[in-house]
Amino acid sequence: MDWLRWQLGQHKGLIFGLVLLAAVLVAVVLFPAGMQNTAAGFGPDWECAPQGQGGPICIKKIRP
Repeated sequence: MDWLRWQLGQHKGLIFGLVLLAAVLVAVVLFPAGMQNTAAGFGPDWECAPQGQGGPICIKKIRP
């Protein structure tokens, strides 16, 4: 019956690894890096601030 104990231990490790991978993927999708100051495709002379819901609010920078 040692083979049964070995297989159960192997499956527990595999399941733990899959759960850990799923948690990392969910964190990456829900909390993407770089959302704090995105230009939203307007260019470097725009400053955008992300909002909780909806699109970002963008303001064009004044040139001196």
